[in-house]
Amino acid sequence: MLRKYDIAKLKKMGYRFAVSVIALLLSIVVGGIIVAALGNNPFVVYTSLIEGAFGSPLALTGTLNRMIPIIFAGLAIALGNKCSVFNIGVEGQILVGSFAAVWVGNLFSMPMILHLPFTILVGVLFGVLWAILPAVLHLKYNVSVIFSTIMLNYIAKYLVLYLIIGFPGYIPNLGATPRVQETATLPNLFPVPFAVNSGILIAAVTVVLVYIFIFKTRTGYEMRAVGLNRHAAHSAGINVKKNMFAALLISAALAGLAGATDACGLSLRVVENANPGYLATGIAVAMLGQGNPFAIVVASFLFAGMKNGASLMQMKTGVSSQFVFIVQGFIIIFICSENLISWLYQKVKAGREGMVHA
Repeated sequence: MLRKYDIAKLKKMGYRFAVSVIALLLSIVVGGIIVAALGNNPFVVYTSLIEGAFGSPLALTGTLNRMIPIIFAGLAIALGNKCSVFNIGVEGQILVGSFAAVWVGNLFSMPMILHLPFTILVGVLFGVLWAILPAVLHLKYNVSVIFSTIMLNYIAKYLVLYLIIGFPGYIPNLGATPRVQETATLPNLFPVPFAVNSGILIAAVTVVLVYIFIFKTRTGYEMRAVGLNRHAAHSAGINVKKNMFAALLISAALAGLAGATDACGLSLRVVENANPGYLATGIAVAMLGQGNPFAIVVASFLFAGMKNGASLMQMKTGVSSQFVFIVQGFIIIFICSENLISWLYQKVKAGREGMVHA
């Protein structure tokens, strides 16, 4: 028999799920209205988008590969948010982690059993190192994490650009570093053309570990307590600054892992002025998934599908592939408009109850 606490918890989960679903539907509707206003058929546009994302085994392969770094970015944002640490520096941490992984993967030579894990570990480490300065500034001088991490994104962008140009074997025509060695490349689970990258297994394990850490450990409980009310947490004897410091570094580690798996499994190199937009996408999937690691996987799959299907949509309908970013932006807006969602949710609920009583 369910206790009152369990029932309340299930109701809260159901409400959060409803908020995410309504936000997604509203963003699709508004996106469709914009497309229609510009003279395109929204049903044709969305059909071609879905076809490009999930319409064939090859399309599904591309979507699964694209979702790997998105999962890590979403987890990085969500874990920081649980402790009221808004790590807006994820983009810079991913970029630094990716370059560090390419550097080790390209310039070091060793057996794959050592080279691959070492390359990924270095990427994670550099992601953490890039977050130490804002973490210390916040801990010692109460400098805003949002401000310091945003500034470090710009520094990371131009520092990596400078390092790419001076990289041994730099390819001017591509504006990129050489590819990482085979011994530092994540193998595929299936042969080409259905080459799903094995980074998806790392992502799956990480999701489970993050869930256990957040919801099943004492440290995770303390971080969530700080996120809910840092003053109450402090009164309860929880070291608020220590937990926020740790949350930022763990978040940065996940961002570094996103960069490392991208470098070792997808891009295999670092390109000048590359802008995959993992920060914005990570924020969107973290919000759509309501901070739950397993829900973030589902949200990442949807967002990866949008990114993967955008090319076919543009080719078939002429609608720019950038349209998917409009839909993603509206998802964030509607998730943030929780009062509006709550009002719509209550209206739908009242309507259903009225139909039952009638």
